[in-house]
Amino acid sequence: MRVLIAGGGPAGLTLAACLRDRGIEATVMEKNEKGRTGGYSIGLHVNGWSVAERLGLIEAFRAKAMPLGPAHQLDRTGRKLFSYDYRTLAKAANGRMLAIMRSDFQHIMTQEIERDVDIRYRTTLESVIDDGNGVDVTFSDGRSDRFDLVIGADGYRSHLRAMTFGPFERFLRPLGYRASAWRVQIEKPLEASFVGMMDVDHQGGLYNVGDGTAATLFCWRDKDTGRLGPKERLNVLMERFGDWPDPIHSALRLPIDWDQAFFDTISQIEVPHWSKGRVALLGDAAWCLTFLAGQGTSTAMAGAYILASELARKPFGEAFSAYENRLRPLVTRMQAVSRQIGGHYVPQSKRGMRIQSWVLPILLSRPLIRMTSARLGAPALDLDTWSG
Repeated sequence: MRVLIAGGGPAGLTLAACLRDRGIEATVMEKNEKGRTGGYSIGLHVNGWSVAERLGLIEAFRAKAMPLGPAHQLDRTGRKLFSYDYRTLAKAANGRMLAIMRSDFQHIMTQEIERDVDIRYRTTLESVIDDGNGVDVTFSDGRSDRFDLVIGADGYRSHLRAMTFGPFERFLRPLGYRASAWRVQIEKPLEASFVGMMDVDHQGGLYNVGDGTAATLFCWRDKDTGRLGPKERLNVLMERFGDWPDPIHSALRLPIDWDQAFFDTISQIEVPHWSKGRVALLGDAAWCLTFLAGQGTSTAMAGAYILASELARKPFGEAFSAYENRLRPLVTRMQAVSRQIGGHYVPQSKRGMRIQSWVLPILLSRPLIRMTSARLGAPALDLDTWSG
C-alpha cells in the first residue's frame, strides 16, 4: 500500500511514523521549505503522550520541553489578578503533560522518519483524481504519481479538503476570535512560566521557552474571518495591544517574522464525514479543535495512530469508518469544551474578569484540579484496541 500524506505538520509526520512502523509506505508532501514550522508552542497531553511513548520519542520531547512553573495573570495595567501553577496541572495528569515549541516537535519527528519516508518540501497538489482503484495526483513541480490512498493533514485551511470535499466556508464554524502567535527574544527573564494580561475582549501573554526566548499568544474578539497581510496584521495588533505595558509592549516592539508566525481566525472545522472514497482527513483538516481546548496536537497524534492501526488490519473503507467511529466522540466533546473555554479565556466584561479572578484559582488548586481536568480535559483513549 502506498499512502500520500498532504501536510508535514504534527498530524502528518505522526501518521508517517505510525504507517512506517506497520510496514506501510508513506510519502509526505509539505508546502513549506524544510525548517519552516511556526514559532509557537504546542501542548502534549495524555493521548499525545501515549502515542509518543509508542513511537519511542517521549524522552526526546521531554528533553526539549518548556519549563513548567507558576503562571501569573495580570490586567492591562499590570496589576495581578490571579496565579496558578502548571506543575499542579501536570501532577493531576500524573506527569503526562508538557509544552514544546512546534519547531522542536517538528525537528524531532522529522529526524525520526526522514531516513525511511520520502518528504517532498515546497510542494503542493495541482490535481487529485480518485478513479476507484487508486488516486492519481499531479504535484506543483510537474511530477505525477499514483497512490492507493491520500490523507489530508494540511491544516485548518486544507487545500486537499477544498479540492475533494468542498470549499473552505462550507465546513467553517467561526468562534468569533482572532489569534496570533510567534517566538520573540526577551530582554529580561519572565518571572513565571507564563505571564498573561487580559482586558475586556482581549487576552495576551508570553510563555517562557527557557532559552532566552518566549512564545507569544494573543487572542481577541473579532467576527471578521477574512485573511490579512503582514502590514495589516501588525496594525491590528498595535491597535489592540500597542499601549499595554511590559511584557506585551516589549514583544510588540520587536520585528515579527510573519513567515514563522501564526495569525488567523479562530474557527472550528466540522466535516460530516472524514473520508470520501480513497481520500481521508486528519487533524485540523478534519476537525480543528482550536488552541482553546489545548488538545489539538495530542488529538491529531491519537488520530494518526488509530488511522494507521486500522489501515494495517482492514480494507481502506472499513479502516476509514473505524477510525472515525473511534475518534469522533472525543473530537465532538473537545470542540464543545473549546467553545465553552473561549468565553472565559477572552472575558466579555469587567464583571467576568472579576469572577475569573475568584473562581479560576480555586478550580486550578490542588483540591479541585483533578475534577477540573476531568471536566475540561480529554479522556485517555484505548489506542491499542481496534474495532472489529
